[in-house]
Amino acid sequence: MAEPDDWGEPPTVFGSPTLHLSGFDGPMDVLLDLAERQRIDLGRMSVLALAEQFVAAMERLAAHVPLERRADWLVMATRLVLLRSRLLFPASPEAAAEAARDAAAALHQIESLSEARAAASWLQRRPQLGLEVFSHPQPQRPRESGYVALMEACLVLLEGRDAQPWEAPLYEPMPDLWRATDALARIRSLLLVHSEGGALDLFLPALSPDDIDREMKARGAVSSTFLAGLELAKEGEIDLQQDEPCGRVFLRPFDVEKIVS
Repeated sequence: MAEPDDWGEPPTVFGSPTLHLSGFDGPMDVLLDLAERQRIDLGRMSVLALAEQFVAAMERLAAHVPLERRADWLVMATRLVLLRSRLLFPASPEAAAEAARDAAAALHQIESLSEARAAASWLQRRPQLGLEVFSHPQPQRPRESGYVALMEACLVLLEGRDAQPWEAPLYEPMPDLWRATDALARIRSLLLVHSEGGALDLFLPALSPDDIDREMKARGAVSSTFLAGLELAKEGEIDLQQDEPCGRVFLRPFDVEKIVS
C-alpha cells in the first residue's frame, strides 16, 4: 500500500499519524475522538487497513518521534481497534444465542460436506466395474419345477437311485433328543454326589434298550453332554481331561461349593 505524501517530511510538532480510511481522512487522534463520541461509523472502516497504515507510520517516524509519543499513538490505535471489535459482538443475549446456533449449524454443514467428500473420494478410488474389474456372466437356468418336485428329488437321492418319487418314505419328525440344558443340570447334580468326578459316560442319561431311536438318542446324549462339559469348563466350574487321543474324557470339578451356588 502506498504511503501518504505527507509522511515524507515529519512535522516539527508531532501530532498523530494521518489515516486514509473508508469514510475518514485525517489524524488518528481526531478519528478516536469522533469514534468515542459516536460521530462516525467505524463499521465502514477496515481494521486491516488501519493496522497497516499505523505500522507503516511507526516504522517511518521511529527515528524522529520520541518513544513517549509513539507509546501514546499505540494506546490510540488500541482504543480504535477495541471500539471497532465491539461492533462484531451481538447487541443482545438473544442475538448472541441466535449467532451461536447459526455458527453451530454452519459447522455441522461443513463437517457433513467434509464427510461426503471423503466418502466420494473413497468411492472414486475403488475399482470401477467395467473399467478395472469385470464380472463373470451367470448362466441363465430356467425354472423347470417347483419346490415339491425338488423335495421329491431329494428324497429319491436319500432312498437310492433305483427308487421312484412315489416310493420315497414320508418325512417323520425327529425324536426327543437329550438337550444341552438337560445335560448341564445332570452334570451339576451328579457332581454333588461324585465330588471326585468321573468319565463322560457317568453323566449320560439312561436309555431304554427297547427304544427304536436308541442309537440316535445315544449319539445326541453324548454330543449334548460333551457340549455341556465344555461350557462348564469355560465357566471355570470343571476340568476336562483326556489322557490319549480319541480316549475317554473325564470331568473333574474345581470347587464343589461353586457348583452348588
